[in-house]
Amino acid sequence: MSAETIDADLTRRATYPFWAEEKIRFGDIDRHNHVNNLAICAYIEDGRVELRERKFPAIAQDPAVSWLVVNFEIAFKAAIGYPGSVDVGSAVLRIGKSSYLLGHGVFSGDLCVATAKTITVFGDRTTGSARPITDDLRGHLERLRAKV
Repeated sequence: MSAETIDADLTRRATYPFWAEEKIRFGDIDRHNHVNNLAICAYIEDGRVELRERKFPAIAQDPAVSWLVVNFEIAFKAAIGYPGSVDVGSAVLRIGKSSYLLGHGVFSGDLCVATAKTITVFGDRTTGSARPITDDLRGHLERLRAKV
């Protein structure tokens, strides 16, 4: 249960143990007729939330828990258009005392459209402050480690 960061290639599909599919909506297209960068950020957000909802629903839906995104970084790799869908891969890269780092990849078929990293703090909704990651949540996160 080390806090060491996994150095994974986020452009490889094989890196990710979790997948969510997102539909490209007509409204996601910008004036250059490709998916707007902010829409890609929204696909990643939806994938991150779906990971929590599907992999640890009891914790994700606990009204005392908050999920505080404290850092988000993204690299755009390729343009895609409408219509279609993308697959959003997510993998745990690091688990700390009260936060964890997720790596993400957005793919259109085999084409990596974007990679991203999100640091999320496990929080207490009542106090608004961080709280230690529980053993139960840590176990779920360990099973979602990136494949290198």
